[in-house]
Amino acid sequence: MNPKPPKVAPISQPTLFQVEKLEEPTELAGEAKNERPYSLPGILLGTSAFTANGWQGSFYPPGMNLRDFLSYYATQFATVEVDSTFYGCPSASTVSNWSARTPNDFIFSVKVPNYVAVSVMLS
Repeated sequence: MNPKPPKVAPISQPTLFQVEKLEEPTELAGEAKNERPYSLPGILLGTSAFTANGWQGSFYPPGMNLRDFLSYYATQFATVEVDSTFYGCPSASTVSNWSARTPNDFIFSVKVPNYVAVSVMLS
């Protein structure tokens, strides 16, 4: 059974491409539920880590404890790339700790482990 397409109204000032505007806004998959300054509707913006040399005092407030970096980061961004998974699998307690320090809608994007990436390239 084919679902009925949503009713649409044409946009009054078309762009280069034909675009139609939905009458009712829809929730985008992966859209952040919390307001974050570095988030845009439908775009998950993050960085390749939540720690880096030089971020304290520029991104993180001066004097903030390292253990609070992820919680603060999650108030600013909706996702982060976990680079360390390329080199090895984090412990269950580490992953649980990350989860406990972030909102339910926060997304961790993990890298494929090196041994998988290399074995795929060699085969």
